[in-house]
Amino acid sequence: MSLIKSFAAQRGVFEKAYANGDWQALAPFFHDDVVYEVMNMPFHCVIRGRNAFLAGLQRSVERFDKLCVRTVGIDSSIREQGNNVIVYSGMRFERGGAPPVSSRVWEIATYRGGSIERIVDLYDLGSADEFARWMDAWGEGLDPRYV
Repeated sequence: MSLIKSFAAQRGVFEKAYANGDWQALAPFFHDDVVYEVMNMPFHCVIRGRNAFLAGLQRSVERFDKLCVRTVGIDSSIREQGNNVIVYSGMRFERGGAPPVSSRVWEIATYRGGSIERIVDLYDLGSADEFARWMDAWGEGLDPRYV
């Protein structure tokens, strides 16, 4: 299976977990020692280990994403380079009465032996400031942090 097909399968399971809360269903896609990094956002972080990573996903989704209307994969492109899958896409979050907040992100998944050992979400320059302003004005009760 190509890495892009593997990545697409992982994203499909992610969307199911998003809907049903079964985050452990994602475990087979990631190494035990996976590293997840978020860069250029107020909620930047580095998470080490599969269990901590999955718990972080669940935390962020439950405290931010699910409290908004989420649109992902806007104008996305994907390519495979070596042992990496590189995705560039936009996302938008909306919340009743608030203007939408949008950003674009590079997501780089590095594979080892058929599963992901590292994921980096690198947001475009300016995303952090725009997101922080939106959170200050409209983010009461929201918490996008993974840790």
